[in-house]
Amino acid sequence: MRIKNMVTGILICFSFISINAQSNSKADNTEILLIGSSYFNYNDLKGMIQGLADGSAKDIYIEMCGQNGLYLSDHASSSSTEAKINERDWDYVVLQGVGVLVAYPNHFTDHPVYPALVTLRDKINANYESTRMIFCMPWAFEDGMTWYQNWPDTYEDMQWHIYDTSLQYSEEIGFEIAPVGWAWYAVLEACNYPLHYLHQNDWNHPSLRGSYLMACVVYSTIFQESTVGIPYYGGVLEVEAEYYQSVASDTVLNNLELWNISPLVSLRDQQKDVGAIQLKQNYPNPFICSTVIEYSTTKKQEIRIDILDAAGKMILGLVNRMHNPGKYQIEFNASGLPKGHYTCRLIAGSYCHTLHLIHE
Repeated sequence: MRIKNMVTGILICFSFISINAQSNSKADNTEILLIGSSYFNYNDLKGMIQGLADGSAKDIYIEMCGQNGLYLSDHASSSSTEAKINERDWDYVVLQGVGVLVAYPNHFTDHPVYPALVTLRDKINANYESTRMIFCMPWAFEDGMTWYQNWPDTYEDMQWHIYDTSLQYSEEIGFEIAPVGWAWYAVLEACNYPLHYLHQNDWNHPSLRGSYLMACVVYSTIFQESTVGIPYYGGVLEVEAEYYQSVASDTVLNNLELWNISPLVSLRDQQKDVGAIQLKQNYPNPFICSTVIEYSTTKKQEIRIDILDAAGKMILGLVNRMHNPGKYQIEFNASGLPKGHYTCRLIAGSYCHTLHLIHE
């Protein structure tokens, strides 16, 4: 990983040496960008993740982008957020959602989450294709929706809606989930829902406990390692922190496939695979009956391309064979399939990439 360098022709040789030296020296450095607002800012989530990394002797560079009150839709249209994305070749970009918008996207439409995630995904991939985009599954309001227009949905009802939508969006758009809200649910259910325990007294924002649990979930999602035993507690009582470490680690690591978390590969292998294969945007998109998908490989390797429906279920295997170096294209004929959103997924070695397809 490296900071992007602008070079002139006269400095090409020196820049080449510098970039390679920097790349080698930072091979184990993990660069993380948090994009969110108050849920991330309260109790300094950035500092907590840094503390967990320091406590486990991991070298990270982490930044926070966002002010209180911003939604993902604001970030998707923000030039300053785009500039921050383009500032580095981030290993991970972690996005903060808002529970009510994820739970009830058809009712609360002022700040739509789905198109914002698609836009941010495209900007992140355009900057650095190897960046992993992580969406923090939100938590439900402590009192669910019982405060709003006599809605009956409790905390549990709302959290299940958040869970379902997060999984659906993950499969359709192609991102990993840090199951923060699900870990909160596990803790609150086990503790019999103590008042203002993970939530603050506004029934919404995270308490210190809630933020620490979130930090542990994000850590385990990024590094695919347990936080149990890390001697950093973020101001939480040690005995409580150890419990949150355990819940966070189990929630993430026991369900990597559920959360769409791909196995980690070494930097060298990742760069090698990314450089060897390319998946281009399909055309046309949106499409009526069929669309063409183009891809290429610079080495002989096995490539698999599948089509997934909106629920993340594979409905069609387009390609699954060995390829010689070259450019390829294949047609996806959606005649007979319902109109809607589909995902094209390409897998080759440790490389996995998705495209969002719209059948009209």
